[in-house]
Amino acid sequence: MRVYYQRMVEEATDYALLLLDVDGNILNWNPGAAKIKGYAEEEIMGRNFSIFYQASDIADGLPQRLISEAARAGKASHEGWRVKRDGTKFWGSIVITALHDTDNAIIGFSKITRDLTERRNAEENLQRYAAELQLQNERLYHSEQRYHRMIAEVEDYAIILLDSNGLIQNWNKGAENIKGYAENEIIGKSFRAFYLPEDREKQLPEHLLEQARLHNKANHEGWRLRKNGTRFWGSVVITALHDDAGSVVGFSKVTRDLTHKKEAEDLILQKNKQLEDYAHAASHDLQEPLRKILLFSDLLQRNMGNRAAAETYLQKINNSTERMSHLIKAVLEYSQTPVSDNLKAFVDLNDVIRNIEVDFELLLEERNGRILRDRLPVIFAIPIQMHQLFTNLISNAIKFCDGTPQIDIRVQQIDDIDSAKLVHIRVTDNGTGFKQEHADKIFRMFHRLHDKKHGTGIGLALCKRIVENHRGKITAISEPGKGTSFDILLPLE
Repeated sequence: MRVYYQRMVEEATDYALLLLDVDGNILNWNPGAAKIKGYAEEEIMGRNFSIFYQASDIADGLPQRLISEAARAGKASHEGWRVKRDGTKFWGSIVITALHDTDNAIIGFSKITRDLTERRNAEENLQRYAAELQLQNERLYHSEQRYHRMIAEVEDYAIILLDSNGLIQNWNKGAENIKGYAENEIIGKSFRAFYLPEDREKQLPEHLLEQARLHNKANHEGWRLRKNGTRFWGSVVITALHDDAGSVVGFSKVTRDLTHKKEAEDLILQKNKQLEDYAHAASHDLQEPLRKILLFSDLLQRNMGNRAAAETYLQKINNSTERMSHLIKAVLEYSQTPVSDNLKAFVDLNDVIRNIEVDFELLLEERNGRILRDRLPVIFAIPIQMHQLFTNLISNAIKFCDGTPQIDIRVQQIDDIDSAKLVHIRVTDNGTGFKQEHADKIFRMFHRLHDKKHGTGIGLALCKRIVENHRGKITAISEPGKGTSFDILLPLE
């Protein structure tokens, strides 16, 4: 085991690992530190780690505050500009962890630094939404006891020691925090346990070990499994460990939970897609009423002496203006649909449907329409958005029915997916329907299958956005002349 720890320190070069005494003076130094900071080992031993900080940070007492925080809280994390030997700067991400003896007295500190300058630049360009660079292997120092304490007390990274077959030999607090297994539950088992079934079927764990065996290191980001079955987005670095003869004797595996970063990246993609939708609206649907207004204004000017023609053109101008107003309101309603969990409350869907029935009471009476429904559940959702969701579906069911509208709202079943309880609601109408090949297109902004009908083409796009805001799903099944069924999956909580 001691050899494994020694190799983890000697062969990982992407992290600067320092061993400090209780005053912050440097006791040990690894090749990664020389690579990142530019000092040779003989130049730096015995000097205080504050030498890597900018003069302004030293004057502000930042190095001493980090040491004090690590002594008080067990660890201290920080990101900021650091200084190399040649005076150039790099953006360093550091974790300082207090090391304790058997009496729990502080005997020094471990300091792990990574040069994240490229990631920093990328984050600035993307306004802090860019993903972090993949994490590299952390390094450990001299004695078996101190190496063990360094690994055991770091909680932000899952640091795992694997044998040459991928069986887990060692486990730290960070691994327990991220993956959910206690040490006695996982030691001796294959690290395949953390991968999704489809990744295990593709032999992704074995491919990563083979890549590390051939190229000394393997990097990967993807969904991983916790003990309780939930998923997290993990950034993984696997480094091959060698004996003196150069043979692979095992692997170090460092994992960090980057779920929040993944969600931020997905949010950027979602926002970019929305911008594309708005650009489409501006160049097509929103400009069409303007073109008509210009056209009929020109015709009105040419026919001022013809009262009947003038009135006709004025009416068309008013119709186009009203159409423009409806489109603008619809776009604003779509763009301002909030996603904050702070707006959620327990919503009785039966009350939502009853209120909508009151809203459409006169229209339903005029056309002898009916809304039939099961007893619906109470869900944790944004109340106004649930009203908007079912209002749009019921409004479309009435609008696109040539006969007597009948809307059925049924609870199909309660699904349990990824430990989340979902309610399955089906809304069926007897309207004009559409070809099933258009089922995905109907949820796009400004997409209308029935040009002869009035509408903005945003209602179903808004429904889709509301359902996705609640981490649900909406799909449609239809046939021309036989109505449409909308299947909605929504979390109960």
